[in-house]
Amino acid sequence: MFGAISNKDLEVVNDYFMQFIKFISYEKSEFDYIESTGNSKLDFMLKKWNEEIRTVDYRNKDDMKVLGEIVLTADKVEQGIYKNKIKASTNNPMISTLRNTLNKMLDSLDDSTSRILRVVNSYTDDDFTDSIKVIDKYKDDMKLLMESINKLGSSLEKNAKNNFQNGQTLEQNSSVMTSSMNNLASKANDQAASLEETAAALEEITSITRNNAENATKMATLGQIVKKSVFTGEELASKTASSMDEINQKVNSINEAITVIDQIAFQTNILSLNAAVEAATAGEAGKGFAVVAAEVRNLANRSADAAKEIKNLVQEATMKANDGKTVSADMIDGYKELNKNISETIHIIEDVSRASKEQMTGIEQINDAVNMLDRVTQENASESNHVKSIAQNVSQLANELLADAKSKKFN
Repeated sequence: MFGAISNKDLEVVNDYFMQFIKFISYEKSEFDYIESTGNSKLDFMLKKWNEEIRTVDYRNKDDMKVLGEIVLTADKVEQGIYKNKIKASTNNPMISTLRNTLNKMLDSLDDSTSRILRVVNSYTDDDFTDSIKVIDKYKDDMKLLMESINKLGSSLEKNAKNNFQNGQTLEQNSSVMTSSMNNLASKANDQAASLEETAAALEEITSITRNNAENATKMATLGQIVKKSVFTGEELASKTASSMDEINQKVNSINEAITVIDQIAFQTNILSLNAAVEAATAGEAGKGFAVVAAEVRNLANRSADAAKEIKNLVQEATMKANDGKTVSADMIDGYKELNKNISETIHIIEDVSRASKEQMTGIEQINDAVNMLDRVTQENASESNHVKSIAQNVSQLANELLADAKSKKFN
């Protein structure tokens, strides 16, 4: 029925078979079919082979499409793209199973990444109310990843709540602090102004006290001078009293001399009367002597009158000297009392001067302390204003923190 197969035909069959081996091994992409060899028996066999080879070729091409999509899909998965499907199909059970398994894996990856992205995007938008529902099909690392993201969400939610509460507390405290710092800054500025005025007034008081101390020192010096003058006046008054005593002694001597003169004048007057009587008795010879006797009597009378006037003057001078002595005694007593009062005044002035110096030292110390306090208060006022500025910045930061916390969503 069929022709005999020659060696040539066997070579054809061998080559055909080797080509088929290369074809199914993907060493050849196209198969060179032999439709006719001239040997009917061989042609019949090749026809059957061609049908099977074409079937294998179709199946291989379907497998290649599936494998090609698997390769492309694997490349996308490597790039992080999970929304893929292997759409090509094949009758090859192994490759079909691989296709279906990979599609399930892609569905699972897409589902898990969608869940993760949804929650992560929610967290990115400061909404911490969402979480990933971990189902039983997720195992190992994926399950751990989802649980970790849920833990992260819980931690972020807790932090958001804490930030919100802390923001409210900080806002309240910053408001109170700002108000307190405003009051403190205002009072510090008022205190600085008051201290500045106090320092100026104290400086003026210090100047006045210093002048008082200098004046007290001058008064003490003048008191010593006055005391010396009083002492000199007392000595002069004592000398005046001594001079008055000497004048009284001289006046007494003058009175004694006047008494003698008065007695001499009286006796001279008696003698002149006796001479006149004797001249009258002598007659003409005694006229000249009578004239002399009359002149002597006149001189005696004039001497008596002069002595009387001198006596009156001496008595008046004695009275004046006694008055002067009394005045000198009174002056001495007055100088003594004045000296006593001046001594007491000098002691008081010296005490006042010493106290003024001590007071001036104390006031200068107080002045230095007030100046230092004024400088410190000025610095405190400056620091208060600086802290006030910081408090305002803290208040602004608190408002921003609270606004940021309010923008977040949490349960």
